[in-house]
Amino acid sequence: SKGATDSPISVTKANEEDGENSALLSPQEQLLAYKKKMISKHFAHYLTRVVAELIDEGGDSESFPQLPGSHLHLANPALEFVKNVLVILDLDPDVKQEVIYLKKSLFAQIGIQEYSSATQWKNPAAAFVLPDVYCMECHECYDVDLCATPPDDKELSSKQWLCGGCNSPYDTDQMERRLVDIVQRKCMRYQLQDLRCTKTQQVAVRAMARTSDRAEALKLDIPREEFYGQISILRNLAEYYELEWLLETADGVLKGFV
Repeated sequence: SKGATDSPISVTKANEEDGENSALLSPQEQLLAYKKKMISKHFAHYLTRVVAELIDEGGDSESFPQLPGSHLHLANPALEFVKNVLVILDLDPDVKQEVIYLKKSLFAQIGIQEYSSATQWKNPAAAFVLPDVYCMECHECYDVDLCATPPDDKELSSKQWLCGGCNSPYDTDQMERRLVDIVQRKCMRYQLQDLRCTKTQQVAVRAMARTSDRAEALKLDIPREEFYGQISILRNLAEYYELEWLLETADGVLKGFV
């Protein structure tokens, strides 16, 4: 009957026919056909099931871990899962069409329009690189991404940054002093920056003027959002690594923006 499942004989014949067809293809064509089949069948089936489970479980902003580099407001686990998977699959241009079909299906399952701004992927982990960090053990200097969370070490009583060469803890007090100095220098640079004409890009020379000489709006060299975001990341680092001096300094700066 039509509703009956395929018999072992018919499945074997189908596999044999696929094998004969693939034998006529070059190795590159076989690989391309295999990748397209994986996306359109296996991945599509698996991802549809996983997304359905995430939707059933629900979740909100508390479902996401708060790490030093967390800078986005995330509230939908199913949506963020789909966006992160799709941005990886999009890296392969050979399966672009299959990924487009998969994208439409998954976003429709979540109930979000495909071209909505909510479907645009943004890196959820910010980076803050501190250059030339000196290690007292191996006597080497490295540029350290402070937002990269180190693995948990049960032997350490508190969270610490580890040297990429010898895996020894850095001097936290020395790094905190450098970070506090960075906050202070960023504040000074923000306060002393120039205003520029949005049309000519020339520096405004009239004090207390709301517009440029051409009656155009003025803009900052360092946008308010950029400065606020950088100080917020430093505050997250201070809270995560329990740096009281840095936390107090960053909090004092951010309160001025409220």
